Amino acid sequence: MPLRVPAPQSSSLRVPSELGAVSAARREVVAIVRDWDVPLAQETVETLELLAGEVIANAVVHTAKGCRVTVCWDGTRVRLEAEDEEAGPLPGGRSADGEDESGRGLRLVDSLALAWGCHPTVGGKAVWFEVGGRLSSEPRPHGAPRRPVIDHLTPG
Repeated sequence: MPLRVPAPQSSSLRVPSELGAVSAARREVVAIVRDWDVPLAQETVETLELLAGEVIANAVVHTAKGCRVTVCWDGTRVRLEAEDEEAGPLPGGRSADGEDESGRGLRLVDSLALAWGCHPTVGGKAVWFEVGGRLSSEPRPHGAPRRPVIDHLTPG
C-alpha cells in the first residue's frame, strides 16, 4: 500500500498588532497543519510553532499594523510567510550581544528552518521559512550560518 501524502494546502490568517496575539496565531498555525493531517514528526511541529512565533512577533513588534500569515503545504514542506504592511529595509540576521533581550529570532530561524528568506511586497515586506521534508544531501558544517534568500523583486 503506498504512503498517503496529503494534497497541497494553503490557509491565511490576520494577526493584529498586539503582542498578545502572537501566541494565539502560533497555536492557530499548528492547528491548521494538524487539521490538514500533514505527516510531520512532533519535533518538526514544535519547530514550526517556535519559528512561527519568532517571525510573527517580529512583524507585530516592528509594525503598527500587524501582519498576514500564510501557511502552505506542498506535499513535502510546510512554508510559513508573515507579511507586514510597513515599508523599510528587509530584515537580516543582526547580531545580538549577550545582554540583548532581542535580536536572536532570525538566527534561530536560520539554524532550525530548512530554508528561509525575505522579500519586498507591494506595501511592506515578507519573511518566510520552511520546515519538514529532508535536508539537502550536503549538510551545513556545525555553526556555519545559512544565508537567507533575499528576493529583490519589484513589487507589483
